[in-house]
Amino acid sequence: MSRTRRTHRLSRRHFLAGTAAAGATTLLGRAPAVIGQQTRELQVWHTEVEPQTVRTIQETSIAEFERKFPGFKVRQQPLAWGDLNTKLLAAIAAGSPPDLTHLNPFVTASLYTKGLLRPMDELIRAIGETDIHEATLKLQFFDGKYYGVTHAMGAVFIAERRDLREQKGLRPPETYDDLVKLAAALTENGTRYGITMPGEKLYMGFSFPAEWLASNGGSWVDPRTWRPQLRSKAMLETLEFLQKLNRYMPPAWAGQKYLDTLAALSTGKVAMAYLSGARTIGYIERYAPEGMRDPEHFQPMFRPRGPSGQKGFSALDGENWAVFTQSKYPNEAFEFLRLFYKREHYLPYCHSVPIHLTPIFKSMISDPDYLAHPRIRKWRSWHDFMLAGLKAHRFLPIGFSRPDDNLLPFLAELDGSGIVADMVIEVMVGGKSPAAEAEKAQRRAEELFTQLGFKRWS
Repeated sequence: MSRTRRTHRLSRRHFLAGTAAAGATTLLGRAPAVIGQQTRELQVWHTEVEPQTVRTIQETSIAEFERKFPGFKVRQQPLAWGDLNTKLLAAIAAGSPPDLTHLNPFVTASLYTKGLLRPMDELIRAIGETDIHEATLKLQFFDGKYYGVTHAMGAVFIAERRDLREQKGLRPPETYDDLVKLAAALTENGTRYGITMPGEKLYMGFSFPAEWLASNGGSWVDPRTWRPQLRSKAMLETLEFLQKLNRYMPPAWAGQKYLDTLAALSTGKVAMAYLSGARTIGYIERYAPEGMRDPEHFQPMFRPRGPSGQKGFSALDGENWAVFTQSKYPNEAFEFLRLFYKREHYLPYCHSVPIHLTPIFKSMISDPDYLAHPRIRKWRSWHDFMLAGLKAHRFLPIGFSRPDDNLLPFLAELDGSGIVADMVIEVMVGGKSPAAEAEKAQRRAEELFTQLGFKRWS
């Protein structure tokens, strides 16, 4: 057996499920007890909604779990990224969360500080702590314990029609100003817009602003006082940049959803999709004209930096698995994860959306079996782009403006408030003053943090 296979094939005798502060028992390799003939349901929520991924989970991890533990049925519930937080927080408030779920990384600290998460140190050690990529290993690490493990890594970037840019003799943008000029050059009145982005609140209100702050030398809050930084120079320069970029975007872009923007890029309605990832390849191969479904026409680009920034940052897409103190079947949830990360299950899972579901294990990223997938072979430049971004530290977890944002216990509440989304949309779509809207957002954010008990400034 190869070293890679040994790393991911977990031994039951070494497996010990995480324990809760409330005192849950551990598995110690035992199969869950079955009471009579009663069948119990393990609730598993995740954000991978593509049919082939749902089917892969059903045919691998779920199938083996139900064979091993005949007293259980696994019910998986795929949830769109934007629906996860709303539904999950409602379930937690009702005292009935799923047994196992994905969490957006910026939500984890908030739930941890409320005592709602179970540690999973033994699981992390069992699946290969030293083999998990450093970019994701300690995102959910608090007070010396692990409270989450990423399901897979996906780079977020700008996808472009490289052929159109090169026909103009232009280079990939390095600055905000470069991107505005490139969008202007690629706009063809009445036929094609330079760039588009989804107007959904989850992106405009949290994911994108975090990237813009990071790319322009800013942050969500002052790291010492936790005072919001929504009227900072970094944010004001960003809002001014967005007003300029808006001129070269489709008039109805604010009503577009994420997948709409990928289709628009693939069909030639726009030259750049601001929010993209390797999922875009599937849309290119489905909707782009014959003879153009290849990396010669479509390529990723890194985010540009702002005038006060050193380099552009974008999100590392990858929700983490979590088990709650309120979970009905926590031990079985950890057993499910043990099976999920087995090589023979995890490799097909990552291959269900190649490159975007990049394995969290360093050994598997370069494994010939992983790289042998036909789509990875064809679009190898996109895989290499992902690795180059990881090496250059060009990615931050979704919603993070700095690496240490994983410790902030209020990002989930800031996201849910709509404060930042309102500011961005008023500036971009409403054409309002960046300074005035930033001041308004700053006041609202300060009031929110004060109400939550997180005010440290005087």
